[in-house]
Amino acid sequence: MVIYASAPTVGGVVQQIWQIDLGVGLALLYNFGVFLVIPITQGDLVSVPENLNDTPYFVSLHDWGLVSPFMLAFTFAIFVLPIHHNVKKFAVMSNAFFMLKFINPMNPRVGGTDLKDLNNSDYATQGLMKNLAVYSIIGVVGTLISLMTVLLPTPLFATKKLMRHMGHAPTDIRKILNLIMDSYCFRVKDIKKMDFFRLRLDRLLNAAQHRLSEMEDLLDDCWWEEIVGVGLCLTFNKNVAKQFVKLYGRLLKDLRAMKFAIEAENGHWTHVVLMKRMQQSLHIMQAEANDLLQEIANRVLEASTEMPTPKFTHLEQTVCHFMKKYTKLYGAMLSAEVHTTGDVGKTMSLNVFVYSFHSFVHTLLEFEERLSHKNFTCRYRIVKFFKMVWCSIYQGTMYMKRMIVFAVRTTLAVLIAYCISTFVFAFSATGPTAIAMVAQFHVGGTYGNMRNRMAGLVAGTVVPSILHFFVCKISDVVFYNALNNAVLFVWIVGSMYVCYSSSYLRMAGMVSAYMSASVLLDHSCRTTTKALSYSSLTENSVAIMTLMIVEGILQPQSARSLLRSNIQQVLWAYSKVFRRVFTHHITSTDATAPSVGDLPTVNETDTMKAKLSEEETRALHKELSLVLPTILKQQKKLVHDATAEPSLWKPKFSNEQYTQVLSVCWTLLDRLRLLSDLVEWRERSYRNCVHEGYRLKRRNAGSLNDECTAAFKEQEEERAQQPETVYFTAVAPTTEDMIPEAPLPPLPSNATPAVAKARWDSSRNAYESVVDESLEALVTLFSKDFTYKTADDYAIYLQMKEAFRIADKDCSGTVDASELVVLLEKLMPYTGDQGSVHMEQYVDEFMRLVDKNHDGQVTFAEFMQALNDGFRLELEIYENTAQMIPSNTGQLNKEPPLQQEGPASMDISDDSSAVDLLESSTATSDALMTLPSSAARVLMPQSTTFFTAPSSLSGLDSVLGSDDEREQIPQIGTSRRRWWTQTRTESTGVALLNVESFSLNEAAATLKQSYSELLLRSLDDDDQHVTMEDFIVMSCLISACEDIAANLTRLNTLAAS
Repeated sequence: MVIYASAPTVGGVVQQIWQIDLGVGLALLYNFGVFLVIPITQGDLVSVPENLNDTPYFVSLHDWGLVSPFMLAFTFAIFVLPIHHNVKKFAVMSNAFFMLKFINPMNPRVGGTDLKDLNNSDYATQGLMKNLAVYSIIGVVGTLISLMTVLLPTPLFATKKLMRHMGHAPTDIRKILNLIMDSYCFRVKDIKKMDFFRLRLDRLLNAAQHRLSEMEDLLDDCWWEEIVGVGLCLTFNKNVAKQFVKLYGRLLKDLRAMKFAIEAENGHWTHVVLMKRMQQSLHIMQAEANDLLQEIANRVLEASTEMPTPKFTHLEQTVCHFMKKYTKLYGAMLSAEVHTTGDVGKTMSLNVFVYSFHSFVHTLLEFEERLSHKNFTCRYRIVKFFKMVWCSIYQGTMYMKRMIVFAVRTTLAVLIAYCISTFVFAFSATGPTAIAMVAQFHVGGTYGNMRNRMAGLVAGTVVPSILHFFVCKISDVVFYNALNNAVLFVWIVGSMYVCYSSSYLRMAGMVSAYMSASVLLDHSCRTTTKALSYSSLTENSVAIMTLMIVEGILQPQSARSLLRSNIQQVLWAYSKVFRRVFTHHITSTDATAPSVGDLPTVNETDTMKAKLSEEETRALHKELSLVLPTILKQQKKLVHDATAEPSLWKPKFSNEQYTQVLSVCWTLLDRLRLLSDLVEWRERSYRNCVHEGYRLKRRNAGSLNDECTAAFKEQEEERAQQPETVYFTAVAPTTEDMIPEAPLPPLPSNATPAVAKARWDSSRNAYESVVDESLEALVTLFSKDFTYKTADDYAIYLQMKEAFRIADKDCSGTVDASELVVLLEKLMPYTGDQGSVHMEQYVDEFMRLVDKNHDGQVTFAEFMQALNDGFRLELEIYENTAQMIPSNTGQLNKEPPLQQEGPASMDISDDSSAVDLLESSTATSDALMTLPSSAARVLMPQSTTFFTAPSSLSGLDSVLGSDDEREQIPQIGTSRRRWWTQTRTESTGVALLNVESFSLNEAAATLKQSYSELLLRSLDDDDQHVTMEDFIVMSCLISACEDIAANLTRLNTLAAS
């Protein structure tokens, strides 16, 4: 009781006591109900002569069989219910103890074999109920010992800890904000070249995040301390403190957005010009924001429910003035002579910074409004009290299926321990109690659970048992008790330190503490009876071993499979969130774009469906702030469990790669949070403005034109002086360098807004499609089907997916005969210019073998299924030292076509090779092949079958598709081989599969370029009303999309490596 009621703070102990006492109370009431209906008869007695204590006793089969179903039903129901584990533990433990006491027919007062006298009031049902109620009350009193340990000698109040954290919180924010503003606004340097700055910023953000996590954990403990009046003594208001903790979390989120903005910045000349004019305004808002946050913290520490300060109003006026100034300044820069379309994309990172800082200030301004709308009445707080009491019992779970499996396994283990306790250990409840204490549901591998429990079992039994053996030999009772208690104290302190110091070793520390207490509190060695001194130790060990064996046999879970399933779940959730948020922002901004008649535009009805409602926005915010972070935290634990899991027949687990995957998933979550926050920021900006936002339009550049020209020339001179400079940084460069600047040819100067709108519609549809397909491919790669695939299997799948996507120009998910030409050209780039006749032949043969339903359409699933079933695409490469393959395909057209027949060429067994370009899953690892460095020549023999259907033949028979070819087997047996697997290390040519890069980055760059062109042409149209808020939102959207594309590319690269 004392061990499991322990906690680092007074509030934590109070909560533990409440949950423990509730579990004991549930078991007691359940037993009262059961045994008021079921009488104890002591029927069908059987003797158990052989047992651990070597003392014969009786078992009533009638009573045991009648009570066992009720014990099982209660145990399963408690384990499957979504309630806190403390309630479960003590409910199951107490229920097993109470039921074993009821069905035990032996008289505890007699050392022999006498039975209970049921006519005696002490052993009747009413008497036993009364005794068990007294026992439960003594247990409740025992839990108060844990409360005394945190009250004496110095109280460990969670309230004091939280107040200290809140006092230091403004300092954390000030340090981070000052560091960002100083580097971004005044130094004007490329952040990628400032290693020490980045390291310091990451260190400060990590420390601030750690403080936030501690404050969130302390809030619940503070609520329990308020119940016992601690808040009144320390002048503390938990509701106000909770609002401040939420404010701290929102400010950290805005600071991360600012960090993203400065990482995307590359010191462009537009940044120099704009920052030179805005430095003073930004510095003023920075100082006012820091002062306001400090004053808010002071009032929160005073438990004030009001924030009457003029700083809120003054800061709000400063922000409005800044937005007006920035809009005018940007409009003037658009009219500068040196400004081009590409410069619009270069300033998007600055717009992200403006948004994040604007959001940071507005977060501070909203605190007063949020606090004023908070209900502090007594009635509300009473209702909140009962709600919190229910929440302290109820604990929802996202893993209901796994919870049921856990309940079945643990109930079975309890049943086995219940039987062993009855027929071996003379109705001792030690075994079921140990299982109830040790069993705890959490998402993780079976091996990790077994390892931690075994470590705790060994640590809590071996050394304490040895020490206990020698301590028992001490004859002096006082000295024995003193030394035994000292050993008990030291061992439990060490075990609980391990329990609280590491989340991964929590179970091991808890089991060690429980087992050591069981061993050292057993004083049977001091008696002269024949009872075994270590019977309690044996019972505990048998029970825990039983639990581990049941878990290992009944549907064991591998941490690796759980990790891959976790990644799948995260990526699938990301796909849904991105689709909803991206569509919302696009449809919300299309109103500012020109209407182009028949061009693809979003209808009003579709726009209303695509936009997020207020309820959907709240649900989306909850998913991004609560659900997905919880899953990612679980992913971190699974990576740790999978690393410790033995590989056996499996390939070695790469901790480094999966750690990088986890890092990318967190980065993607931050970007999706940014897109989600933009929804609220846009609505808030329009709500606070009496007009429809600050209109962005070209203005007279004036003196700003000279500044722009000078900054542009200075930038060009710096690039000319250092064209080959390479910076070696300690931190990996940002993903912006991976994105091309202008993948599309620029629009003509006389292009109309309608043309720009058409290109924009095409680019955003293409980007959304490629992101969806990329996430879908990643979900497939982390599925069970790819668990034991090699890196080459991953790579060939991604290349096939990319080639299929390029061929599927209408994004329909299928390719027809016309689109199939593009796919085959990607798969066979070295076939040369064979004319339309040969390509039509390939297409017809391909459709015949792959298109199973003969509808003229081939899906990606059909294509990959054909590969998995044994479909093989072959490319004949004939080496000829006299004729070299040209370096470019244009030269191939000048080569005269060869007139050799296929069989004649096949006779040259020493100089020819048949290369399997695509093959079944057993050979896809060899599909990334390269031409040998020696000269090669492409030959198209008319009798060769390039597409081979699946066959039951083995060896080379399965490769060939005709009888004529099978006749050539003796002649070509040595040449038709996978030569690339033998010469891969020596080959330096080009991969045969003509898909060498992912199109995600290119799609993101196209999105930026097309929007830049659309913006400038919309500004030239007087009928269009483009607001600065919309431009900032689209800048944030496109910048986030660039980073999402780069991180998805990184995920694909990790999967293929």
